[in-house]
Amino acid sequence: MASTPSTASSDSFEIISSLRYDPSIPHAIGERTAEPHLLATPYYLLPYHRDRLLNAAICFNWTKAIEFLQQDLGQFTQILDTFIPDKSESWRLRIVIDSSGACKVEANPTASMNPLNLLYPSQEMSQPNTWRVYVDSEPTTPSDFTMHKTTARGDYTAARHRSGILSPQEQAEVLVVNPKGEVMEGSITTPYFRRRRPRSEKDGASKDAGPEWVTPPLLSGGNAGTTRRYALTEGFCTEEVITVADLVDGEECWLSNGVRGFIPGRIVLMDPKGPERVPPPR
Repeated sequence: MASTPSTASSDSFEIISSLRYDPSIPHAIGERTAEPHLLATPYYLLPYHRDRLLNAAICFNWTKAIEFLQQDLGQFTQILDTFIPDKSESWRLRIVIDSSGACKVEANPTASMNPLNLLYPSQEMSQPNTWRVYVDSEPTTPSDFTMHKTTARGDYTAARHRSGILSPQEQAEVLVVNPKGEVMEGSITTPYFRRRRPRSEKDGASKDAGPEWVTPPLLSGGNAGTTRRYALTEGFCTEEVITVADLVDGEECWLSNGVRGFIPGRIVLMDPKGPERVPPPR
């Protein structure tokens, strides 16, 4: 049975975006991107987070939130600065904005990491632990609450529980799938898969290089993640519909989000709670 889209009044949910604050970003990787302004502050990909929040506010027709988010990026940064407990440390931030345009930022300590892992994958980055990547056994119906990040995250929590992921500290992810069997996104990450080339290309009939990696298109129902936008802008990946049937048990993939950067993953088409293969969503 498909999970139904969340329905909520504007007073019962907020729009959110999570990102890493790391004072090493401007000096360590600030110039190593096609758009240097993205990494010019300790706030990882901050312009993209502001854009994502603004697009969500527009979708929900939150006039006051739109006005707040249309302010100069420098002013927005100054507001965020007031929530940072210690600017010499790294923090996991969650920007939360309600329909009235009120903004709060939740700041929690986060582990140190190699800032190169915030860049799209390359041979220079260190290899963090590989995450297990499961496939949800039930489909989720795309809605405004899957295409924009909000506090109404019941569908994602349910998908994680069905896959046996009960703690945010677990190095595991679950792919959320729409009723057509297409991968939408991960519950807390954007996934990237090796490009599915036609057999003629694999045999060398085509010299089209193109990016080696692909990520699901927004039309599949997932949200426009900030690291997803960055990976597309940098040419690390392109968009391609990926179905559950395309996935191979044990295949390598990549995951990314605004707090952890890029993480290697491996597809697990087995039920984490038993020996049976996870069936395609019904």
